[in-house]
Amino acid sequence: MVMDKQKLVILVLSCDGYSDLWDDFFNLRDKYWVDCPYKWYLVTESKDYKRACVEVIKCGKELNWAGRLRKAVHSIDSQYFGVYLEDYFITEKVDNDVIADLINIMDNNGVTFLNTSDVFYNSIGMNDKTYFKEHLIIIPNNKLYGISTESAIWEKDYLLQKIGDKDYSAWQFEIDRVNEAQTPGGLGGFNLCDERMPFHVSIEPVVIQGKIYPAARRLFKKKGYEFLTKRGNLSFKEVFLFNLKMKMANIKCGKKIIKWLATRILGVKFFT
Repeated sequence: MVMDKQKLVILVLSCDGYSDLWDDFFNLRDKYWVDCPYKWYLVTESKDYKRACVEVIKCGKELNWAGRLRKAVHSIDSQYFGVYLEDYFITEKVDNDVIADLINIMDNNGVTFLNTSDVFYNSIGMNDKTYFKEHLIIIPNNKLYGISTESAIWEKDYLLQKIGDKDYSAWQFEIDRVNEAQTPGGLGGFNLCDERMPFHVSIEPVVIQGKIYPAARRLFKKKGYEFLTKRGNLSFKEVFLFNLKMKMANIKCGKKIIKWLATRILGVKFFT
């Protein structure tokens, strides 16, 4: 496959099991970024997808998330990769001038990672932020979740370095970055977060545990878009438990006791 040389390309990371979301994702891309000058690639396993301005990279069912991403990045001749997950739906117009300016800043200053959608406010929510330039927060080398699978622009070599040579899930990628942030060398690179969140993905999660988060469906309905996917909604109980886990992540004191009670009484499972 012959790939175009560009400064930036956009990857949408997915798998065959989430193909029911592709029409919704790209419908919203066409609604909010119809004038995008960059080439788009859908990275998946074996399913084909016919869509204007989208090239499919089939990586095979034997590869996990990291293997698919690594194979896609190796196959494209580009310096920077804008990365979306297939359930990170775009909510408002993306400004081409802002994106072009960010690429220039990365190019001229050796920026290796730029978070364009800090939906969990891991960097935006820091108390003592240091700014590189207006809107651009410097991500500390020891920042937990300073690098994650959220939508971002990556410098190619840095992205390949973080993926490594093994194959694993997106969850494992985030766990590895958290562990790396706690080492003496930290995350390495020069990493920024744009508090404007210029890729404009939904702050409301769209898919949780394989189901549609009801608040996301309501959000897009208010914007005049009805989901085409036939996935069911999370139940009231599932929404409650998910929101409880999210609140738990922000509790500073008594977390162990509350986590123990939530695990024993409500059956909530926590990763950390």
